[in-house]
Amino acid sequence: MFAVFIIIPIPEIQGEKMRNLYTELAEYTGRDQKLVEARSIHANVELAWQFEKHKDNPIEHYRKTDLYLFASTRYQMDLQFHGVHDWYQKVIRDHKDWWHGMDFGGGIGEQTILAAEAGITDMSFLEVTESPSLKYAKWRFEKHGITPLILNQWWSENDIADVDYDFIVAMDVFEHIENPQPIIENVAKHTKYLFCNPTEIKYSWLYPQHISHFTLEPYFKQVELYFYERRQNA
Repeated sequence: MFAVFIIIPIPEIQGEKMRNLYTELAEYTGRDQKLVEARSIHANVELAWQFEKHKDNPIEHYRKTDLYLFASTRYQMDLQFHGVHDWYQKVIRDHKDWWHGMDFGGGIGEQTILAAEAGITDMSFLEVTESPSLKYAKWRFEKHGITPLILNQWWSENDIADVDYDFIVAMDVFEHIENPQPIIENVAKHTKYLFCNPTEIKYSWLYPQHISHFTLEPYFKQVELYFYERRQNA
């Protein structure tokens, strides 16, 4: 799951060598990397075209199309290029008492991999069951030598009620859910810290799969960029 990336000034961070996610996707699909890059550039348009058939059952769209692998790969490359991945890992490393995180609607698994690289020893990962994104994320986890806990169902307001996390990542997720506010309220019950990007979500002909507007108020307050802290009264 993804949104249009908008360049936002972030603290200067000494970036490490970029990971070429196109190379990984080319390896996974067995196709030429240039073709993979080209399909990634145009994936958003094709996703918008296909969604008309699945607008009454969006989850089935995520289970059937592999285009999210390409659209998400391009999006993660953009985030990486603009230093967001470095920033994300820096926030994690700065919170030295963190060890348990969750990647909610984690797509191709990049935030889970980055968290593991930053020292998080216990990550959980949730994506639509039986979807191409989940299958690819599992392949990537094995490739990168990490073993997150794969959660086997989509999270509703009643799921995993007894599990608390040091942080939850929910980038480009809530706008895809028909009624996200109860889920956001539940997220606030299970973590003090949230990574999310509500100000960047686009609602237009190009993103018909963004079916819901949502707010993190009154549950979370913004600390910086995509990093939010739970409000005291939440």
